[in-house]
Amino acid sequence: MWVKLYEFLARYKEYKRAFRHNSHTLKFAQHLIEHAHSFGTICDTVQVLQYQKKSTHLNTVERYYIHAEFIANNHLNDSQNIFPNPMFDAILNTHQQQ
Repeated sequence: MWVKLYEFLARYKEYKRAFRHNSHTLKFAQHLIEHAHSFGTICDTVQVLQYQKKSTHLNTVERYYIHAEFIANNHLNDSQNIFPNPMFDAILNTHQQQ
């Protein structure tokens, strides 16, 4: 667990460094800079949706959340990485109808 926490904190620090140096190397920092957002604490900036011990590749839950953000036009990463997923679309449609 400590290794994953370290990786999580390292990624947060990368975002923070890119933001402070007005760097556009990371899409998240670029978005904050271009839209004049502030950079908050780790609790205000990122959200842990799920913890998983072994993460050699994206799991289904993470792919779902990325897909949902892409459909809502909130996705900051390259759209070439998002593939159509009828199952995720059906889940999102069900949630929207409730």
